[in-house]
Amino acid sequence: MSDPMEIVVSIKGNPNPKTVEFSELYALRDSIGSIMVFWNTNSYYVDSVSKTFIINGGRKVRFNEMEDCRILYRRRTRAEMAVNSGEEKSREVIWIFGIESMATGSTVFVEVSEDGKNWQWNTKL
Repeated sequence: MSDPMEIVVSIKGNPNPKTVEFSELYALRDSIGSIMVFWNTNSYYVDSVSKTFIINGGRKVRFNEMEDCRILYRRRTRAEMAVNSGEEKSREVIWIFGIESMATGSTVFVEVSEDGKNWQWNTKL
């Protein structure tokens, strides 16, 4: 898993997807309709309009109760430090992509490992 992550977004009302950097997502946050993230052969797709997740082109989950939704995204870095020396023992990056209900604030998201290979569902950050 050596290829960098690629992020493809579509804007609400515009079906033409475009490739963006993670740093560009914040400026687009209110207009993102869907986001697809690729690492090598792994892909994670979230669509706020149809309230759908598709993981690796196969596992599809649709949420009917989410009402009007927006896309969630975050990069979380967790580091473990040695208490005595202050040296870093390990560092882990987790990518978070999901859907948040605008009405209730309820969330469903997937946490993805730094290499894009491992993932798990969650409902709390």
